[in-house]
Amino acid sequence: MKVGEAARLTGLTVKTLHHYEERGLAGPAERTEAGHRLYGEEELARLIFIARAKRLGLSLEEISELLEY
Repeated sequence: MKVGEAARLTGLTVKTLHHYEERGLAGPAERTEAGHRLYGEEELARLIFIARAKRLGLSLEEISELLEY
């Protein structure tokens, strides 16, 4: 799925998804020939986890540590 659909399904903004990619927290599984980001089920689940953790008050640093396990 493209970044806009991933944003809609997770409740995050496209800008936030790009920020998480820059921080190394989550990113697209692949890109199209035109460079569009494509997210799969695994990436979507990771983004949902990050969104829930943020709502619980965890910082991005804390979330990053959790994702390393």
